[in-house]
Amino acid sequence: MKLKLAYFGSPDFSARFLEKILTDNDLKKLISVEFVVTQPDKPAGRKQILTPTPVKQSAKKHSLEVFEIENLKTEDSLKIENLKLKIKTSDLCLVYAYSLIISKDLLDLPKYGFWCIHPSLLPKYRGTSPIATALINGDKETGVTIFKMDEKIDHGPIIAQEKIEILPQDMRPDLEKKLTDLAFNLFKKTILVKDSLCFQPQKHNLATYSKLLKKQDGFIDFENLKLKIKNSPEELYNLFRGLYPWPGIWTILPNGKRLKITGMNFNHQNSILNITYVQLEGKKQVDFNTFNKAYKVFS
Repeated sequence: MKLKLAYFGSPDFSARFLEKILTDNDLKKLISVEFVVTQPDKPAGRKQILTPTPVKQSAKKHSLEVFEIENLKTEDSLKIENLKLKIKTSDLCLVYAYSLIISKDLLDLPKYGFWCIHPSLLPKYRGTSPIATALINGDKETGVTIFKMDEKIDHGPIIAQEKIEILPQDMRPDLEKKLTDLAFNLFKKTILVKDSLCFQPQKHNLATYSKLLKKQDGFIDFENLKLKIKNSPEELYNLFRGLYPWPGIWTILPNGKRLKITGMNFNHQNSILNITYVQLEGKKQVDFNTFNKAYKVFS
C-alpha cells in the first residue's frame, strides 16, 4: 500500500522538490501525494500582480488539492478543521520551506508525524535563512537535515543528514538547487527504511540561528560600501552571494538615488573584488564600467 503524503511548502526550490517526488518513477510506486499546503497568492513584480506560490503552481499542474493557509492560528476555523481531517488521514506530512509554525495538535495527527527538510547541518542555522547565512559567513560546507518536527523551531530529532561542499562561486540560487537535489536523494533513501529509523536528538547546546531576511539587510551606506570594496572585499562578496538576488546589496548614492549591485566577482588568489553590473533606481541593469563613466561616483 502506498504511503499517503501531505506536502507543505511555498518557494521555487520547494516546488522543485515536489516535482521530483511527483515524477520519480521509483517513488511513485511508494508514495501518493494527497494534497499540498502553501501560502496564499501574493502580489509580485512592479505591477503587483496576484501570483500563486511556485508550490501551488506545481500542485495545480498535477491536479492536487491545495490548502492556502496564511496563519494556522488565525485562519478561518472551518478551513483549519478541514485541514486537520485531511492530515489525520495522511501517513506522513513533509515540510520544506513552508515558514509557518505548526502546532502540536497537528504534529501528532499523521502516523509518522511531520518530517521537515532543513537546508543546513542542524543544529547549525536553525530558522528561516540557513542557506543565505552559510554563504554570508563564508562557510566551506553545509548540508541537509531531515528531522521529525516538534513544537519548537527546527528542534526535533534528526532522521538523516548529509553534507555538501560550498564552492567559491556558489550564489544562493545555486546552493538552493544543489541542496534540494541532495535533500531529494536523502529523502528517497530514508523513506525506504521508514519503519526502522533511528531518531538522534540534536545537540541543542550547539544550536545557532538564522534570521528572516528583510530588504534593509542589503543596505550599505555609500561611503561604507566603498570602504568594504577596498578593505574587506571577500566579506562583501560573501554578503552579496547570500543576499542574491533578493534583497541584494544596495546603497543610496550622494544624489539620493538607490543603486543595487546586481553582479560581482571575486578573485580569491589576489583578493580583488569587481562589481560587474548595477541597476540604478528607475533604470535597467547596466555593466558597472558604463555606469561609472556616466556618474563617476566610484573612485
